Amino acid sequence: MTAHFNVNEIGFFSLEQWPATVCAWRGCCTEVFARAEHSVADCLRHLGQTGIVLGKDACSQAAVTRLRGLRDILHRYDFGGHGKVAERRLDACERIYETRAYLAHGQTRARPDGIVIDLLTFDGKPEKRMPPKHISQMNMLKALAEIEQAQRLMHQQLGHIRALAPAAKPLTP
Repeated sequence: MTAHFNVNEIGFFSLEQWPATVCAWRGCCTEVFARAEHSVADCLRHLGQTGIVLGKDACSQAAVTRLRGLRDILHRYDFGGHGKVAERRLDACERIYETRAYLAHGQTRARPDGIVIDLLTFDGKPEKRMPPKHISQMNMLKALAEIEQAQRLMHQQLGHIRALAPAAKPLTP
């Protein structure tokens, strides 16, 4: 199930329900990121079932590392020209992963002009406070549209990769 909202129905530019609207927007963004991660996982699973050697990055817990693992497969096998397009789609998804970290792990505060997200990172070292991310109302809508576009295009292209997987041949070095 996906839970997207119609901007006109919830009063996106009204401050009356703004904190709830911010939570709904954040939920929609994380839902799209989850769909992207499922697209990659489904593709990797299918590639493995067809006999393609996945590599350790493809089995990583980290979503961005799985993207790199899929990219490695695209470099090692011929998918009839669809591999290069898929790489561009993966690049677009990887570029928006910084936003994913802020949305998934940051503390969001609603402000009359948009939101501010504070993020602390813990990567095995002392915590690191990232610069706060300020996003205006208009840029919130733009960010959701960009995330959806990147996910949709990647999902479509990975469908081509899955379809071509049984006939994929290793590339010669």
